[in-house]
Amino acid sequence: MNMYVKDCPKRTEKILFMKKIPSDKLLIPKISKDFLDMLHSNGIEQCDALQIAFEEALTNAIIHGNKNNYNKNVYLNINIDSEKIEIIIEDEGEGFDYFLATINLTESQENIYKDSGRGIFLISLYTDDFYFEDDGRKIVMIKYRN
Repeated sequence: MNMYVKDCPKRTEKILFMKKIPSDKLLIPKISKDFLDMLHSNGIEQCDALQIAFEEALTNAIIHGNKNNYNKNVYLNINIDSEKIEIIIEDEGEGFDYFLATINLTESQENIYKDSGRGIFLISLYTDDFYFEDDGRKIVMIKYRN
């Protein structure tokens, strides 16, 4: 049996963006636009769908996680390298049963049409992978750069 070791291409430098914002839903459009501008300036194309996922997760953190409490913060952490974009959004809320929310997402198509609860569905559509940590206070979303 022959084994070959491939030369790994040099990875581009990782771009790291970190920001702490207060829970104010009026900030969402500006932060979402800044996110889109950052993706464009780093050569990432077709990022409108990723912007939707980002905006949904940010909205969930501010409105559902922190209950619009201006004294609670949302932490954004964005890593970009040659392979993927990784977005981490964390709130200071009490968390939620993300396992149940994910089951509801897959069980019933009618959940898509509800006034709330579509965020996780949209995130699942527009990212390649996502998962929750810290009792649902933190979401990690991944989009690969084909």
